[in-house]
Amino acid sequence: MPNYVEDGGVVIVPQEGFFTSGGVPTPEGIRLMPGQVFIQFDESRLIMEVYNFVSLDAGERRAHFHERRYHYTVTKDAHGKRHINPEGFIDSSDFYLSHFRLLEWFDFAFPYIEIHPGEQNWRTRP
Repeated sequence: MPNYVEDGGVVIVPQEGFFTSGGVPTPEGIRLMPGQVFIQFDESRLIMEVYNFVSLDAGERRAHFHERRYHYTVTKDAHGKRHINPEGFIDSSDFYLSHFRLLEWFDFAFPYIEIHPGEQNWRTRP
């Protein structure tokens, strides 16, 4: 999931299990602004990661996030519509991403590598 800073927000290239109700579609992905939320679902482990884009520093070099992780279940109603039910809070974490522009070309050169922002070594806690 290539991520980089652009026009006061963060552009995220969605991967399977990605959901947001906000954001602006761009040719590269979805641009989110501070205050917006996105969710990444891991269907194999039934874990949902809820990311709140808290702020972007003045130099647009670091994007600050608050992450909450939950177990979840999926149920179907009488009409066959699926419903996600968050259950079992796992943990929360504050972190920032700072390696956006340095490796942007690399992310697009290898588009099939999945990067989960909350799971990577380049995630740094303040």
